[in-house]
Amino acid sequence: MVQRNFGYKTISIALFICTLMWVPSSFGQTNKHRKISAESMAHESAPASTSQIDYQDIPREPLSMERAVDFGLEHNRNLRSFQEEVMAVNQQVKQARAGFYPKLDASYSFTQIKDQPIINFTAPAIPNLPTGSVPTNITTANHWQLDITQPIFTGFNLTAQLNISKMDLKISKYQLDSARLDLIRNIKYAFLQTLLGQKLLQVARDNVKALEIQKQNAQAYYNQGLTAKNDVLKAEVALANAVQQERATAKQLDILRSKLNQLLDLDIQTKLELQDNKILMKPIPGLENLYSLAEERRPELNALDTSILKAEERIRAARSSYYPTISAFGQYYREGEDFLGETNPYTNNENASVGVQIKLNLFEGGKTEASASEYKYRKKSLQEQRRDLEKQIRVQVEDAYKQVGVARADITTSETALTQAHENERMTTLQYKEQLVIFLEVLNARVFTLESSVNYYQALYGYQLALADLERAIGEQLAAGK
Repeated sequence: MVQRNFGYKTISIALFICTLMWVPSSFGQTNKHRKISAESMAHESAPASTSQIDYQDIPREPLSMERAVDFGLEHNRNLRSFQEEVMAVNQQVKQARAGFYPKLDASYSFTQIKDQPIINFTAPAIPNLPTGSVPTNITTANHWQLDITQPIFTGFNLTAQLNISKMDLKISKYQLDSARLDLIRNIKYAFLQTLLGQKLLQVARDNVKALEIQKQNAQAYYNQGLTAKNDVLKAEVALANAVQQERATAKQLDILRSKLNQLLDLDIQTKLELQDNKILMKPIPGLENLYSLAEERRPELNALDTSILKAEERIRAARSSYYPTISAFGQYYREGEDFLGETNPYTNNENASVGVQIKLNLFEGGKTEASASEYKYRKKSLQEQRRDLEKQIRVQVEDAYKQVGVARADITTSETALTQAHENERMTTLQYKEQLVIFLEVLNARVFTLESSVNYYQALYGYQLALADLERAIGEQLAAGK
């Protein structure tokens, strides 16, 4: 160990400057705390009727699905929470990197001793030698101390911890990507389902109008004595059911609008005008190509791969206890009766030392090996999860791929069926006017038209919903269609 004395004036000035720097900082933190407290009290004293949620401005209308997605990515609260988590984990990287730098600590203590420390001495074997006591230390001690520590070798623990924090940052970014893909899919779902709800509401209203006309026709024929009273009753029952269905469809549309507004961070009562673009058939790659895209793009797989590497670094960090740790240190202190520690009649009032410390753990009951084994098993667990997730993703891709094919075929089929249903209703209505068919056939034809209209719009928007599922399954957006 090496010791060296330094000039007390220089150190005194340095300590005084540190004190001056610390005091404004402390007052600044206090003032900041007071300001926050005042704001909190003002917030708590605000009227209860004030809304606690600040909604975003309404986007420009009519709102296309693409602009809805962009708006949601910018304002969605859940996605923002993942973005803040990335920022938080980034600070962990900075904390881990700080472990490589020297650590500087400063301390001050004041001690007041009740009785004067003394040393008693007697020598009975030596005649004429005086006996008594001598003071050995001051009774009022102001002690200033600076300590600096620099790690030199930690058994690769600091490097492993830094790598672990970097991998945590990668994982948090993959989780952000996954949340972003989920949000895009959810916004598309809510947007398309709202458009579908509007179409179904229009179909329900058209059904009510058509049945009102049928009821008028049945009433007119009954008044002329051409049909029985039960035709009028059947028309009234069918109309009442149609009105109930219209109300239920309108209620469902309101729920769908609220869901979309929630994803866009708008007031749920907002009624957006949605742009219903022409549906384009996108070219779909082959199933094997989709598998490859999913394995490359899905952030969940990438996050698991990073977690496996992180487990390896955990093993490395655990095994660092097998190695010695080496660190350099330095210390400077002042101790005296006065505040700055300049006066000490019993010993030197200041001193400094530097040295190197080596620590080696010899026995801890197998803790290190158990810790390393723990992360070996965790690594194997993550590898099994990775294999299972890969199969799950392949199933998701296959399901979405086949659903797109089914929905595309359903569009053509349902469009043909709707044309035939309209023609059948027209012909049946004419036949009823000529008394060639009974009124029940007219109602059945209306039901066929209603079902065909619903099936057509469900197939039309079902295709786009299936595309949204497929794009989520592969982790990227497909090329635009023509």
